[in-house]
Amino acid sequence: MSENDGIISAVEEFVKGVVRGYDSGHGWSHIERVVRLSLHILDTENRGDRLTVELGALLHDVGDHKFGAMDGPAEIRRVLGGLRVDENVINEVVSINENISFSKGESGSVKSDELMTVQDADRLDAMGAIGIARAFNYGGYKGREIYDPRAGFAAPGNLGAGRVTVSATVNHFYEKLLLLKDLMNTPTGKKLAEERHIFMVKYLEQFYREWDPGER
Repeated sequence: MSENDGIISAVEEFVKGVVRGYDSGHGWSHIERVVRLSLHILDTENRGDRLTVELGALLHDVGDHKFGAMDGPAEIRRVLGGLRVDENVINEVVSINENISFSKGESGSVKSDELMTVQDADRLDAMGAIGIARAFNYGGYKGREIYDPRAGFAAPGNLGAGRVTVSATVNHFYEKLLLLKDLMNTPTGKKLAEERHIFMVKYLEQFYREWDPGER
């Protein structure tokens, strides 16, 4: 086992403990998928540092405000510092953790290759069939309605500015999920997002037909 393998194994065990308190859509399976997607994008684009990307993907949800008050950056520095990870790598992993979230918005500042890679992977996991499953899982976890027709929504392809609210799950598609395709950073991320976006639009079309057959 290489030194990096030992670091990854130790970080995996730490993250498994952290996400045990999250809903299943943000749990260990989500982390594994984001790691796999991140490494796929990295290998396809051939840009960025592999250790930084893998650690960034593993640790991207540490301190997620939806699940508690843990100080993500401080915990990352503590764990990676204890494993004697290079300070430059630690700083970049912390930057990924601090800047990956959709709710933070697009700052306009230049993103590193590593942040662009992990951010695309995380956003891809919020799209398509898995993204739909995760959205309804989190809505159930928070006790939200499946759909609130009184709230209104924009038509697919004519979406307004994204905003994060506590609305019903289907309405959340228009606040976030359907906006992600146009926020991808890398060519690989954009290509993968196209298929997942189309699937979500088709799902919503079917959802509305079933919700009220007389209206559509």
